[in-house]
Amino acid sequence: MIDASVLAQRESGLPPRGMPKNYLMAWLLVMLKDHNLHGYEIMKDLKAKFDLVTDPATVYRALRQLERDGYISSWWDPKEQGPARRIYTITDSGCTALRQWNIALEQYRLNLDQFFDLYASKHEPLAERTSA
Repeated sequence: MIDASVLAQRESGLPPRGMPKNYLMAWLLVMLKDHNLHGYEIMKDLKAKFDLVTDPATVYRALRQLERDGYISSWWDPKEQGPARRIYTITDSGCTALRQWNIALEQYRLNLDQFFDLYASKHEPLAERTSA
């Protein structure tokens, strides 16, 4: 059996698996920008629209944290049939945080573009390697 610290050292230079946790906050805020949604809708849209898969516990934990921090608010929506659902909406503070996320992610995208430009200048494009 491999010691966890050895495994962590081996993986320290590798990209993260799945979506980094902190990006989930940005995704949740942007999804709530124009629509009030309940948790199941959020998870369904993350998968269907953006091909992002995350476990429900992680999504609900993130929603609770965003609400504690004042970036979103929620209320129970009673249904005529079935259980009531908690509906989430973005607050003014959440809109401000979303603008900050947008600036930070734009800078990250520029950095990624520079990475890909540098990589492409040193290696043949993936499409050429796979079609050969």
